[in-house]
Amino acid sequence: MADFLFRLMRVIIVVGVALAAAFWLFNARQAPGKKEVVKTPAGVNVIIVTPQLQTMAVDAFGTVSPRTKVNLAAEVAGRIDYIHPSFREGGKILKNDVLITIDRRSFRLDRGAAAVRVEQAGTDIRHLAREIQNLKADAGLARTNMALSLKELERIRALSKNQFASKASLDKAEQQYLAARIQLQSVENRLALTPTLIEQKKAALSMSKNDLAKADLVLEKSEIRAGFDGFVLSKLAEPGEYVNPGQILGKIYEQDGLDVEVGIPFEEVQWLKAAFEAGAMPSARVSIANLEEGLSPVWTARVARIKARIDEKTRTLPLTIEIGSLDLGQVETSNPLNRLKPGTFVKCRIIGAVYKDIYRLPRHLLQSDNTLFVSADNHLDIRKVLVLRKFEDHVFINQGLEPGDQVITSPLPGARDGMAITVKPKTD
Repeated sequence: MADFLFRLMRVIIVVGVALAAAFWLFNARQAPGKKEVVKTPAGVNVIIVTPQLQTMAVDAFGTVSPRTKVNLAAEVAGRIDYIHPSFREGGKILKNDVLITIDRRSFRLDRGAAAVRVEQAGTDIRHLAREIQNLKADAGLARTNMALSLKELERIRALSKNQFASKASLDKAEQQYLAARIQLQSVENRLALTPTLIEQKKAALSMSKNDLAKADLVLEKSEIRAGFDGFVLSKLAEPGEYVNPGQILGKIYEQDGLDVEVGIPFEEVQWLKAAFEAGAMPSARVSIANLEEGLSPVWTARVARIKARIDEKTRTLPLTIEIGSLDLGQVETSNPLNRLKPGTFVKCRIIGAVYKDIYRLPRHLLQSDNTLFVSADNHLDIRKVLVLRKFEDHVFINQGLEPGDQVITSPLPGARDGMAITVKPKTD
């Protein structure tokens, strides 16, 4: 019992001390001081806008393909005995270079035989022409001989009528006249056949020349030459290989002859419409698509033609862009790595119409309701604007702004029209 009372007394003492301390602190407190809150307008950064000429562009992507690509094929059968050292994948070739030669020995022999036949046919014609001249001379002599025989026959007949010539003399004269006529007839018959013989000989000469031309053609086809300056896409033949007519031996494409097939969405066509209406094809700039901005070489290009039908899968307008030369001054043109190659995925920026009095601003400054925050006499003006186009990271505005307007670039949470703001001084 005594222990319980002792513990109770300790609790009462602690509680009493705590109450006394709390009472003292309450009485000793001081009234809090009042501080006037000064409202400071929000500080903002601004940019001063000015209208400018703006060239609209349309971006499209596509894969480079050769404009002129040739499959080299054998036109004659035979064994390959020569291949140009540069005829390998990626090799550069020049116009009229002999790329592949097929064994020509049998073709040369065939040509020699055809040339001999041409010479023989020509000789036959010359021989026949000389024979015709001889026949004409023989015909003249035969006519003279027949005339003399006829005169002799008439003389003998006259003498025989007066019984001054014998019957035997008359018969001999008639036989001589008849022999002269037969000789003349024979010569004239041979002359009559000469036009046909001439035509036959000429036909034989033409056939021989045709055979010679065929032999020359076969000999020519045994060499495969490059028809243009270009590069080798693939090589499918080796020296010593036997090839048949029609067999593909490789592929080449023309240098500086590359195209890109792209598709333009219909909503973007309006920016190119003015150029097409003027009767000109828009120019373009081509760069490698998977490189960062500024790292890719740039090639000049132009829209070559519009395809005849809309792409049924993408519902876009197909265009063909012809790629020109590398833009000089940007990169080393002799570097083979700066040569655009078929199969490269590229970005094509097609240059469209030019618009006047356009304000170009960063796209993030435009609010969702097509408004801009403008500073007007240190107050916020939430300005409604007319957006011409949104392109990449920029927005083009053609109505709603005036030259010299200060467009706010700082974020303004809780912005309301007419609220006070402070334009921060511009720092370099």
